[in-house]
Amino acid sequence: KLKPGCGGFGIRNFLTLFLSIEVTKAMLEASNAKDRGDDAGYNFAQRKVDLFTEQLNESNPLLTAISDAMTMEGIARDKIAASHEEEKKEDNEKWRLVMEKESLAKARANEKLMECNAKYQRLMKELRESQSQK
Repeated sequence: KLKPGCGGFGIRNFLTLFLSIEVTKAMLEASNAKDRGDDAGYNFAQRKVDLFTEQLNESNPLLTAISDAMTMEGIARDKIAASHEEEKKEDNEKWRLVMEKESLAKARANEKLMECNAKYQRLMKELRESQSQK
């Protein structure tokens, strides 16, 4: 049976796409600054490239953990439903524990992702503020 969803383009892809676009824009900004001979502009844009790339690299394993946990949670939910139909209480308990474990793993990874995002928002704000003080 087909379940409603995001069509396969979830948070993982959205965040990766967003950060990739930001990296590309900052790279273009750095290139243009270099062509103009604007060393300060180049250094600023290059630091943005570095920060967005770092965020992309730091976020990726967290997004993988969230995705993997969601997959296992869904499998466990399906197994629980099947064990109810087949009246297999042992299986039901086993899969309920798996579902709880994966739900907790997903929540932890989401917390870490939010911390990661907050860290890079702060770093980007500090970068912009340092540029405006020059």
